[in-house]
Amino acid sequence: MKKYVYTLILVTLLQFSAFSQPYTELSALKFQKYSADENEANEYSAAVFIPIETKNSNYLIFGAGYNKLSLKNASNQPLVSNLEALSIQLGGLINLDNDWSMTTLLVQKISSDFEDLSKKDYQIGAIGFLTKQLNECVKYKLGLFYNQEFWGPQIFPILGFDFILSDKLRFFGLLPRMVNLQYQISKSGYIGFKFNMKRTSYRLAQQYAHGYVQEFKIETQAYIDYYLNDRVTLYGAFGYAPIRKYKIFETIDLLPKDNLVRFDNQLMAHAGLAIRIRSDRADK
Repeated sequence: MKKYVYTLILVTLLQFSAFSQPYTELSALKFQKYSADENEANEYSAAVFIPIETKNSNYLIFGAGYNKLSLKNASNQPLVSNLEALSIQLGGLINLDNDWSMTTLLVQKISSDFEDLSKKDYQIGAIGFLTKQLNECVKYKLGLFYNQEFWGPQIFPILGFDFILSDKLRFFGLLPRMVNLQYQISKSGYIGFKFNMKRTSYRLAQQYAHGYVQEFKIETQAYIDYYLNDRVTLYGAFGYAPIRKYKIFETIDLLPKDNLVRFDNQLMAHAGLAIRIRSDRADK
């Protein structure tokens, strides 16, 4: 039991990225690195996503994720250097008829520096959207995202799309979080260009008056996915974060507001391993 709980904890994708792509990612490990001048940031993430089929091809959904951001500076190490998030997701997918389906997901998350965990570090969120399959080549999604951040509620509409432009070219995304253009270069290889956006917050320890760090970033990246077999995937990317900001709030001057200001737009790269089920590989 202890081993199972540890495995569950040690696995967050972006909270709803599993629904924005032409494959189901059952598990993933990723290491991401940012570098500019003397500043460096390493990000580690892992996740599991378990859909369980019920009647009429409906699904129960269980998921868990872990993400850690480590900030480093050789000459002036920031006081806040480690930020982490642990999430658990529970939801379902219901097929309403041949063309419509509904997905709902409840997300419970602990997001903080993990120095002195308490109920102040807890966040709750929810995602709901409808999916319409127009034809074999066009699908779109409409819905709503909510998460109780430390500055207050974060709410925005969801607009998703999936366009099969040719046998090899696909354009899909879930706005405002992600847009992806993907091209299949071989039976096992895919290349593409991706845009990601993220805005979240992390609670700080009691010694900093339980203030919080707000993270906002936009990343552009070129990537490659290589399928070792029908399920196991190696992936990597290289890109640039034109917008990347960390701001400190509500620490009553116990922590300098500019402590993280130098960790801004940076070159980035990542590599990872995933278990995926693609919807478009059954006949390849």
